[in-house]
Amino acid sequence: MILYLIIISFSSLVLAGVMTFAYSMNFFLALGLVWIGIIMSVLIDGAVCGIVRLTPKKVARHDKKIFTVSLKEKKFYEKLNIRKWKDKIPEIGHFTGFRKNKIADPKSVEYVERFLMEACYGEIGHFLALFFGFLIVLFFPIHSAWIAISIPVAIINAILNFPPILVLRYNRYKLEVLLASNLKKQLRKTEK
Repeated sequence: MILYLIIISFSSLVLAGVMTFAYSMNFFLALGLVWIGIIMSVLIDGAVCGIVRLTPKKVARHDKKIFTVSLKEKKFYEKLNIRKWKDKIPEIGHFTGFRKNKIADPKSVEYVERFLMEACYGEIGHFLALFFGFLIVLFFPIHSAWIAISIPVAIINAILNFPPILVLRYNRYKLEVLLASNLKKQLRKTEK
């Protein structure tokens, strides 16, 4: 979370500085407008993710083709060394009542299935937020300074929404292996 706050803070200062020179604007006014854009962007992301959570559970089924992680994709994630930096990506599952930063009950089939579903919901939410974040441009479309602020804020928002998608997909294929193992163990217990 600290890394994200540093990126957002640094970006807001740079953008406010650019706006100060480009539009002969007071630095603090520019900084205030940038932070209004950031807050609006966060609210849009929250609304998008809230709406995604209202969709039926069948939308976030981990066995759907769209959620399948190919062998090439797995290799790509390994080359990115996601394992080393994935814990630096903020996880805000506490808003949905399900934390995804640690597997609390790895031996439970129901828990792992719920974890997979939550990961799918997260992936959908972050993916849609990449695009819907650009809606902030529409809030004050008349003034060119607002366009100059909102587009970079939306781009930074999109960039910050992308790593969680990679982490969720990386974790999900590992969870699929864990689920398969748990299902086999459960089947052996019922056969005895």
